[in-house]
Amino acid sequence: MKISFEISQTRKRRTFEAADKSRRGKAFRGAKSTGVNNEVAGALVTLRDRARHMTRNNGWARRAVEAITKHTIGEGIQPAPDADLATNQYVKKIWAQWAGTTACDWYGKTTFYGLQELAMRSIVEGGDVLILRRWVIPDQDNTLPFKLQILEGDQLDHTRNGYNEYGYCRLGVQFNSDGRLIGYWIYEYHPGDLYIFATQIESKFYPKDDVLHSFEVLRPGQVRGLPFGVAGFMKQSDFSDYEDAQLVKQKVAACFAAFVLGSDDFGMGDNGDAQKGIEKLQPGIVEHLGNAESVEFANPPSVADYDAYAGRILQGVAASYGITYEMLTMDYSKVNFTSGRMAKIDVTANFKSWQYNMVVPQICAPVWDWFIKACIIAGKLSAPVPADWTAPRIQQLDPVRETDAQVKRIKSGLSTPSETIREMGREPEEFFKEYKQDMDRLAAMGIVI
Repeated sequence: MKISFEISQTRKRRTFEAADKSRRGKAFRGAKSTGVNNEVAGALVTLRDRARHMTRNNGWARRAVEAITKHTIGEGIQPAPDADLATNQYVKKIWAQWAGTTACDWYGKTTFYGLQELAMRSIVEGGDVLILRRWVIPDQDNTLPFKLQILEGDQLDHTRNGYNEYGYCRLGVQFNSDGRLIGYWIYEYHPGDLYIFATQIESKFYPKDDVLHSFEVLRPGQVRGLPFGVAGFMKQSDFSDYEDAQLVKQKVAACFAAFVLGSDDFGMGDNGDAQKGIEKLQPGIVEHLGNAESVEFANPPSVADYDAYAGRILQGVAASYGITYEMLTMDYSKVNFTSGRMAKIDVTANFKSWQYNMVVPQICAPVWDWFIKACIIAGKLSAPVPADWTAPRIQQLDPVRETDAQVKRIKSGLSTPSETIREMGREPEEFFKEYKQDMDRLAAMGIVI
């Protein structure tokens, strides 16, 4: 009996406290073994609406969306054709005429790099984004037979679910009977544009060859994305209320007032009319209350400890978006080179992941394939040309120290010049050509560096 009791006690001690289902674990009662698409289906519209509401009305949410968008896209993720130098120059010239102008945009408002930024903002704020390939007749402004139309994720019909003639559909994403993605159910217009389209509209099927659907994939099998920072939404909302309360508290604290007590004439004005009692506080007010008066000063509320508390809350909000506190608040007063360098290394991993695991494979590379096919159709190319993609370089915190470290890495054989140049956001082939041209020009002019 003693041995059995000891074994029982050992097993009891080896259980996971995190799996406790008593009152102590009541905070986890909402944790269920639901599939990712069930979770998304129940929350997508609400989270998307709340994310946009906060971006419109909450400065911290707006700053988080802008910081992620600007640091991920910057001046644009650029292609680097992988062919001989003459072909590279020729293809990049065609690309510049199409992607570097508004010729690529269905709405004629921005360049391809502007579309990258708009797409990233839509992903951060709304969860996902759609890009349609629209076939057009070439003209003098656009010599290629297609344009890009960017749509918000709202136009992907989340009510389309279940089996149909194509296979089965989940949240507007269509799969065949084998579970392979074959297309999307898309509204022709934004379903929230009720002013123009008062009647109900039906979504239409678009094959995947003409549609790009981009979002951050967080779980296997996920078909729709969620806005960034959802883990901090409640914290942001509560903190916004707290900020408003602090603002009112500060206003009350600024209303230094004095009350004169003991007068029998309380409530009578200079003309003998009855006076109303004080109804609101104003800075510097002195209120007479009666005869045999004495003065008593108001004791305004304290407003201490706000900075410390606000800092902790904003650190949690920044963490929910995957950025640093300094990036969210633009407060760099407590940052030195070491801490700034550590924060940069930490957050750069997130930006690189969004760039090379989401934007490049889901948007940039497919658009390049569309571009090359359009060039072949238009007779500008005879064969496909692959391309690598280079994200904008990350600004250096201390150019002297960081450049010295790069030079030492190259000299010691731990890095190549091409790798270092690529990390700086330049395309090596183009860089070396430009460098040689400059050196030849300087030599011809008799200038020695």
